[in-house]
Amino acid sequence: MRRLISLDTQQKGTAAPSLLGNRFLQTILLSNVLLQLGIWVRNFAILLYVADRTNNDPYAISLISIAEFAPIFVFSFIGGTFADRWKPKLTMIWCDTLSAVSVFVVLLTIHFGSWQSVYLVAFISAILSQFSQPSGMRLFKQHVPEEQLQQGMALFQSLMAIFMVLGPMIGTFTYSTFGLETSIAVMGVVFLLSALVLFRLPQDKSEPRAVAVKGQFRKEFVEGFRYVWQSQVLRMLGLAFVLAGLAVGVAQALNLFIVTERLGRDKEFLQYLLMVNG
Repeated sequence: MRRLISLDTQQKGTAAPSLLGNRFLQTILLSNVLLQLGIWVRNFAILLYVADRTNNDPYAISLISIAEFAPIFVFSFIGGTFADRWKPKLTMIWCDTLSAVSVFVVLLTIHFGSWQSVYLVAFISAILSQFSQPSGMRLFKQHVPEEQLQQGMALFQSLMAIFMVLGPMIGTFTYSTFGLETSIAVMGVVFLLSALVLFRLPQDKSEPRAVAVKGQFRKEFVEGFRYVWQSQVLRMLGLAFVLAGLAVGVAQALNLFIVTERLGRDKEFLQYLLMVNG
């Protein structure tokens, strides 16, 4: 009986650490908080600034959605393919660092009179996220125990959902209080802080890799599309995402005009509409 009690005590002592005690998860969540702050400040600063600058020109406002979502369509497959080739920790750090550098470069161009460069902030950030996000998911599988993986992903998604409610308020407050240049500077700082936080992640595991063959990337890229097309489930899922994305894109572009033209409210009222949506 004593031996059974002793074995049970040893098993409890060697049990996996709690979910929030996982150093990897702590780091990823903190990094994601910083990134979400930067993204929401970016979204609203650019939207409200372009609306002010162009007097609510529909063409100029629609270009914001193109700058934010076109890279997702073009680079999602490429980013996923490279996520399996590159070291994930290093990839995420470089992506956040390059995002911060690009933000400060754009800030300089805006300061000296080229306001159209605000589109580059969203465009470059969206491209780099397509390389960073798959690397983060790969690290999730490496450093979170299997029995805690589902809980960890749920916590990660819950954090993003929270920012869908708080993000519009934070972004609108930052732009309305401090203006465009300060908002973009805040975005650059939080991206840089996210890169620094990611240094807490465990070192990338050295894995044996096959020697790259000329044309191998193109072959894998084409095979990925072929695999999706040959699967009826994935084809239907892809079609559903296309239709849902089209609906969301149309609704997002119309939100500002519904608030200003139909409801007769200031642009800042858009935050409440999006908070309810979140």
